[in-house]
Amino acid sequence: MSLLSPQIVAFIAVIEEASFERAAKRLFVTPSAISQRIKQLEERIGQLLIIRQFPCKPTLAGEKLLSRVKLMSLLESEVMADFLPDESTIVHSNTFSIAVNEDSLSTWLLSALAFLYQKYGYQFDIKIDNEDFTLENLKNGHVIGALTSESRPLQGCVVHNLGLMRYCAVSTVDMFNQYFSNGLTPTAFQRAPMIDYDHNDFLQKRFIEKVVGQEILPNNIHYVPSATGIVEAARLGMGWCVTLEGLLGNTLETGQLINIAPDISLYAPLYWQCAGIRSKILSQITQAIITESKQVLYN
Repeated sequence: MSLLSPQIVAFIAVIEEASFERAAKRLFVTPSAISQRIKQLEERIGQLLIIRQFPCKPTLAGEKLLSRVKLMSLLESEVMADFLPDESTIVHSNTFSIAVNEDSLSTWLLSALAFLYQKYGYQFDIKIDNEDFTLENLKNGHVIGALTSESRPLQGCVVHNLGLMRYCAVSTVDMFNQYFSNGLTPTAFQRAPMIDYDHNDFLQKRFIEKVVGQEILPNNIHYVPSATGIVEAARLGMGWCVTLEGLLGNTLETGQLINIAPDISLYAPLYWQCAGIRSKILSQITQAIITESKQVLYN
């Protein structure tokens, strides 16, 4: 049973499943029924809402609608739990979408999500992006909350300051001796191979500028889009990198890696932004994230 219209339920399912066929299986109806419901909704709204391709994506109008109805779906879960406690599994079957940075996911966030699953049965659909870009997922309605570097709240959202992520620069001893034996100079940074997360990651460039006071473009850059993969690439001697301290494990203690600038760290603020609605579920998710982040982030 759903308190939302079949058209809205179908719309959410198509976006989340990225397919009319998969949405049909999820809702136990035929693909033609899903197509008919979407068509009825588009006729009612007067705009095209879904781009018919694989994966299906919302149009700009669809994103605007999604940002409203996702919250309706969240509140519906709470209503069903309050008025139909015998059907509380409806709440547990809901999947809540959040956007996070991979550094947090690879270090502390899963503990918070595991607690929420074990206590309340909540399931999560996690969208990964750089913390400078996760907010776009909240803006377009794809998620109910996001870990972000942005302190200014989106319209209709609230912000919680989680703390600071601390990053350091590491390499193998051989890599350091080969390129940095004469110091962390502009020439050394230009020559030394560097490991970057992707083309939107600016940590390495920020570190270089902090050390030498100018922007340097290294001659050799590896792009490794994995938080743990960057550390492994550095351990294997592919270059030096800037990484979250929590991702290093015991590599410093065992000598597999060294901190090439022990006195220099980069700090990046992290915030939790979520929809500013009175929701028990959203409050529980927020509290779990705040509690866990305080164990590992710096104030």
